[in-house]
Amino acid sequence: MASTTDRCIATCLGLLALLSTFGLRAEEWPGLPTRDQNPLLQGYLIPAQAITGSADGWSGGASIYITNTYQQDHSAAQQLVIDVENTRLDLQLNYRQNDWILSANLPLIDNRAGQLDRLILDWHDFFGLPQGGRDQAPLDRLLMYWQVDGQDRFRIEQPVSGIGDLQLAAGYRLSPQSELWFALEMPSGSDPLLSNGGIDAALWWRYHGDPVHPLQTYGSAGLSWLHDGGVLKGHREPIIGFLQAGLRYRWNPAVEGLLQIDAHSSIADDSRVDALDTSLQGQFGLRFPQLIDGYQLNVFFSEDILPGHAPDITFALSLSPIETL
Repeated sequence: MASTTDRCIATCLGLLALLSTFGLRAEEWPGLPTRDQNPLLQGYLIPAQAITGSADGWSGGASIYITNTYQQDHSAAQQLVIDVENTRLDLQLNYRQNDWILSANLPLIDNRAGQLDRLILDWHDFFGLPQGGRDQAPLDRLLMYWQVDGQDRFRIEQPVSGIGDLQLAAGYRLSPQSELWFALEMPSGSDPLLSNGGIDAALWWRYHGDPVHPLQTYGSAGLSWLHDGGVLKGHREPIIGFLQAGLRYRWNPAVEGLLQIDAHSSIADDSRVDALDTSLQGQFGLRFPQLIDGYQLNVFFSEDILPGHAPDITFALSLSPIETL
C-alpha cells in the first residue's frame, strides 16, 4: 500500500510541476472548489480552494455537494464500512484588496440514509464500472463503523446533521500567476462526525495560467496540521499533504470544460483500510460564465481514481464570483 501511495503522490507532484511551467497571468482562480467528500473526513481541514473574484471589494459564493458513499474494507485485524449519503453546503464570503484576499467558509453538513443507491448501481452498470460490493449491500442504509481487533473505534447508525467547522483563510499574491495561502479551521461544529473539536491549520501555494488562451492550467500544493479529535481521535496523522492540478478549456465565451485531480496523503496513522489512506479523485465539470450576472456556475462530478480510497461519486454545483457584489 505504501508503494502505491508514494507512486500516486509522486505522479501528481510531477504533473503539478509540469503544468506550472505554463503559468503566465491570471485574474481569478479557474479551478473547482473540491476536496475529498469522505463523510468521515468532514471535520478535518482539507482545503477546497477559495472561490474568489477578480476585482477588489466584497464577494460571495456557495457550493453544494451530494456524495453517495459505499466503501468496505476487511483485513485480518480491521474492518470498515461506510454506507451513507452526505450533503455539504459551503457558504463563502470573500474580501479582496490589492494583493490580499480574505475568505470565510462555513459548511452545513447532513449525513443520512442514501436516496441515490439505485441510481449509482445503474451508473456503474451502464459504464461497466466495478460495484465494489455495493450490489450486495442493503439499499438506502446508513451505517458507518471502523473496528480494530474486534473493538469499535466508532459506529454510527443514526443521521447526523449540523454546522461544520468555520474556515478562515488569507491569500497573498506573490506574482501575477501565483498566491500563498494560510487557513485556520475553527471548532464551530458540535458532533465528532462534523468537527474534530480543535483548531486545524493549512499552508499552500497555488498557481494559475494565462486565461487568454483557450487552454488554461492551474494547480496547488500544501500541508495541513490536524487537531487530534473527531471520529479519528487518537488515530489521525498530525500532518497531511494535499494537492490539486487541472485544465480549463474555453470552448466559447458561454461554456468551459474542466478536468481536475485532487489528492491527499493518508489521514489515519495506523489504518490498513483504503478509505482512510491516500485519496486520488478526478473531477469533471462544465462552467457557464454568463448565466448569472457577475457569477459563474460550475456543474461537476467526481470519481475515485484509486478505487475504495474515496467516495464512489459526488455531484456538485458551485456559484463563484467573477466581479464584486
